[in-house]
Amino acid sequence: MTRLIDLTRKVQQYNDIESLEIVLSLFEPKIKVSLKETSPQEQEDLYQELKIKTIEIVRQYDFSKTFGFWEFTNKLKEQHPFDYAEAE
Repeated sequence: MTRLIDLTRKVQQYNDIESLEIVLSLFEPKIKVSLKETSPQEQEDLYQELKIKTIEIVRQYDFSKTFGFWEFTNKLKEQHPFDYAEAE
C-alpha cells in the first residue's frame, strides 16, 4: 500500500486522479463516522463538503512545513520543557 504522503505528492505533482481517489477512500470511514453526529437532513451536504475540503487540503498541503521525527521531538521539548526535564 502506498503511503498517504506519497499519494499526496502524486496528486500535487502529476494531478494523479487515481491517487486522489485512493486518498478519499482512506478518509471515507472517518467522514462517515463524523456524519453520524449530524442531523440526517444535513448529512448529504456535509458529506460533499467534507470531500471537497479533503481534496483542497491534499492539493494545497505544504510539505516544507512538516517536521521530521527528531525535529518534532525537539519542538515538543521546547514547548514543554518541564515535562521532559522530569523524565530525563
